Amino acid sequence: MNVYRFELRREWKNAAVWTAVLLVLLGVLLLSVYPIYYDGRTEVLAALKGFPPQFAAAFGLDIDTIFSFGGFYAFSFLYLSVLGAVFASGLGLSVFAREKRAKCDDFLLTKPRPRTVLFAAKGLAALTLLILQDILYFALFLAICKTTPQAQAPFGNQLVAALALLLTQLVFFAAGACIAVFAKRVRAVSGTAMAVAFGGFLLTALQSILKKEALRYLSPYQYFDAELAFKTGHFETAMAVTASLLTVALLAAAFVKYRTGQTHAV
Repeated sequence: MNVYRFELRREWKNAAVWTAVLLVLLGVLLLSVYPIYYDGRTEVLAALKGFPPQFAAAFGLDIDTIFSFGGFYAFSFLYLSVLGAVFASGLGLSVFAREKRAKCDDFLLTKPRPRTVLFAAKGLAALTLLILQDILYFALFLAICKTTPQAQAPFGNQLVAALALLLTQLVFFAAGACIAVFAKRVRAVSGTAMAVAFGGFLLTALQSILKKEALRYLSPYQYFDAELAFKTGHFETAMAVTASLLTVALLAAAFVKYRTGQTHAV
């Protein structure tokens, strides 16, 4: 069977579930929760001031910007991107560790097909699912922006702010693929994916508390600043370059290992 079609068939249901969850959360946060924050600014501000600054920073709450649409989206984006990261890293793990988990790598290679082609087919299938998910995310986000008075901004800014999710997911997909290829065994895809995604969240929370500039480059959820994108239509160059280099390095390492690694027979 064509590897690309096989991977799509195996993963599309999981992708559909995660997409539905992501879209529902986006709609709830921006259409239901944000109006409550905006209309009840005095009460919400009084409640937020009761939290320790470190607690608010760890969970992405910026009192100075939370009532603007861009600021609230940045706060919401942290949690949306955690969901997206779990899915993306899990997709990388599932696609590239499938035969390893079943101990049938040798069967996959009996056609025979070059490992380069197999790696490309698997990667393209995963990328297809990520792009389809994010097209729906873009559509809903842009529709929300169009109907929310506080969200008026140039279309390009809105599009770049929405693009932050896909770019963040690519980093985590690369991490998942690299773990899948290098690990001797992957017992549980979901558990490992959650560990990767929440590990990134902890690094981001730590940087927000300590305010150490160097830690920003280790904080994957800060590579693409959704608020900055919404305001200016671009990301911080240094952070975007860091994310790009990290993604390419992880995928390159995974490719080299996949192409040269040993297979596992039953």
